[in-house]
Amino acid sequence: MKVTHVALSNFLNYISSQIDFDEGINMIIGENASGKTNLVDGVLFASIGRSSRHSKDKELINWNSNSGARITLKIQKRFSNHIIDIIIDSAGLKHVAIDEMPIKRIGELMGILNVVFFSPSELALVSGTPNDRRRFLNISLSQQCRPYFYALQNYNKFLTQRNNILKKYNDPDNINDLLQLTDPGIAKEASIILSERQKFVQRLALVSKQKHNILTAGKEDLDIVYETCDVSFNDLENSFLQVLKKSFERDLHLEYTTIGPHRDDLKISANSCDLRKYGSQGQQRSAVLSMKLAEIALFKERTNETPVLILDDVLSELDESRRRALLTSLADIQTLITCTEPSTETDSQYALFKVENRAISKCNDF
Repeated sequence: MKVTHVALSNFLNYISSQIDFDEGINMIIGENASGKTNLVDGVLFASIGRSSRHSKDKELINWNSNSGARITLKIQKRFSNHIIDIIIDSAGLKHVAIDEMPIKRIGELMGILNVVFFSPSELALVSGTPNDRRRFLNISLSQQCRPYFYALQNYNKFLTQRNNILKKYNDPDNINDLLQLTDPGIAKEASIILSERQKFVQRLALVSKQKHNILTAGKEDLDIVYETCDVSFNDLENSFLQVLKKSFERDLHLEYTTIGPHRDDLKISANSCDLRKYGSQGQQRSAVLSMKLAEIALFKERTNETPVLILDDVLSELDESRRRALLTSLADIQTLITCTEPSTETDSQYALFKVENRAISKCNDF
């Protein structure tokens, strides 16, 4: 899978700019705040329909624009080519077309362009909250599996309804009757989410261990465990219903649903040390890098396509040996790297681009 062309119009600091990327390593250089991250954020936005840094789509429109923003990408896959065209109108509403056909649901965008994104903020995957780790699972699995994305959307709707019932009604009998309308639906969607997460984390743990062994020269043994509610994976839907019933009194007292996929976490350890709490920044950074490299492998296993890798300002965060190990592992992966100056740690040829004056241009290949 490759991004062959990107065109940005009134997107963040870009007025009108377009570029053709090479199929291998693309190194994007420029001064801080020049717009390097904005460029790769446009690629990520075309993949998952959301920005890595802005919570509202309207924030992506250039301040000087009265007509909204536009992002257009051309994608080359093994057996097909696609054009993703996204318009954010002046009201901040998003309009997405794939191959000139407007889509009705954002889920139709999932899987057209698969992206693995790594930036310094991704350290939160280890050092941050459980919500950061659930976000990692959700973004990766939504790209790999559309049914997961739709199950997640439905689950969140049922969860909101259930929590509103718990807050609004005080009579346990009335609440029980009302929960009969939400709990079967929430259990059905939860069973899909839990099943996909369990399979994903099992493979992620195995491949991450292998990648981490290479990155740390065998000095650290990485372990990843999926922490979820006590359910039977042989009969997930019924088992989850029973767990909901057991948690009813606690949920009623606290006025929200205390168990489910929205409460899950990943335990990430190196040499039996819980990196979430006790890992050094170097250990946490290496663990995240190992997980991201493993994520690429899992994409390829499931979709038969290699995702596009975005490394946003991370090379400076790694020591020389880890930079070299990372860049050496990028064969056959289209990679977009942002940095302030070209890297000297790779023997591979790469395409060089420069961002300045709110525009991007290609330089001579290195």
